[in-house]
Amino acid sequence: MSINFEPHNQTPKFNLLNNFLVLILMGISSMPILFGNIFLIIAFVLTFFIFLFRGKKLDRLIIIYSLVFLVLFMFHILAFNQFLYPILIAYYMRIFYGYFTVKIVGPGIDTLIINQMYVFSIISIIITGIFALSPTAIDYAYANLCTLADEITYFQPNRKHFIIYTMELGWNVDFPRNSGPFWEPGGFSVFLYLAFVFNLIKEKSFFNKKNIVFLITLISTQSTTGYLAFFIFGIVYVVVNKRISYSIVLAPILLAAAIFAYTNVDFLGDKIDNMVQDSQKENRKQIYTRVVSGQINLERFFSSPIFGIGRFYEIDDDSNPGNNGTTLLLAEFGLVGFLFYFANMFRSYKNYCIENKFDPKLPIAIIIGWLVLGYSQGLFQKPFFYALSFMFLFDGYAKHTMESKILNFKKKVFPQIAER
Repeated sequence: MSINFEPHNQTPKFNLLNNFLVLILMGISSMPILFGNIFLIIAFVLTFFIFLFRGKKLDRLIIIYSLVFLVLFMFHILAFNQFLYPILIAYYMRIFYGYFTVKIVGPGIDTLIINQMYVFSIISIIITGIFALSPTAIDYAYANLCTLADEITYFQPNRKHFIIYTMELGWNVDFPRNSGPFWEPGGFSVFLYLAFVFNLIKEKSFFNKKNIVFLITLISTQSTTGYLAFFIFGIVYVVVNKRISYSIVLAPILLAAAIFAYTNVDFLGDKIDNMVQDSQKENRKQIYTRVVSGQINLERFFSSPIFGIGRFYEIDDDSNPGNNGTTLLLAEFGLVGFLFYFANMFRSYKNYCIENKFDPKLPIAIIIGWLVLGYSQGLFQKPFFYALSFMFLFDGYAKHTMESKILNFKKKVFPQIAER
């Protein structure tokens, strides 16, 4: 007797709607052309009606998830006597927009993310190479392509772009930094990290064609945090997935490479040193660095460490805690919200690893990488990153993963029965 089911990790056929929904979900979370609340509202309404039209039902997961954060919001209202209903509505729109997209697209969402990031990577490498070889191309893009894009950009960010590429041209370096279509190079590295991890799990290989392209693209971003996240992920991956002897040899090599890069590459060592020095200045709250944002958020976190201080407080003009997403989540929702958020994300990745017959300890490395990336990007309030908590936790996928566990157990303990 055996359990028969269609594997969730099959490569899905090309589906225009699913590709569009995944692209828009990424774009609203990180692409300048789709910045603005109007796009969030339109996308929420669109996915809501598709969700209903396809006869989808709410899972217990989203109900529990919503109730936990609603309780936290109620505590903030009672404790601090502050309430702004637009903030509450917008927060839940982001959560449900991410959830609706995941439910509509289904388990093949990982393949769509990998493929879209692969295309973005190739395009961005070509454009960055052209800019590196020809400064006149940069001038042309600014004067013509970016001007055209400005006319159709609803919310004007302080970044010039031409939809498929954002102009971020350096941190005291001669070679242009590659942002791809995202907000900045650090934002690009976030999605490269996710695509790399998904592809690693699916292909069971650290170095394969797509992952090599992702790594080359990461190098071209010159993102300090992106490098650090990949480095730490690599270390933890080696430790949890390889022999101890292998780890003892490789870990010092990776550490030595990191030290060499920090001390010899200007945009790594100098950038970090400058941010630390800025954080020590007397008027530090007027300096918009990740380190300063982290300090501000931690001060607010320690004032209410269990439940946080909420999202209803007003941010004064002399502080900007939003570009450090890891500590911002701690400050706003305390240990309760922070641990709940990442516990769901961890369980989602664990299900994904089990489904793809990969080491279920890998999510430890994945979450550590996210915490590092979140230190320099306001990630964890974006709809795409709520979706990461739902991708492989909804009822149908969770049930299927449990069936996989049962079948694997039978194969190990009762091989004769499992093969019948």
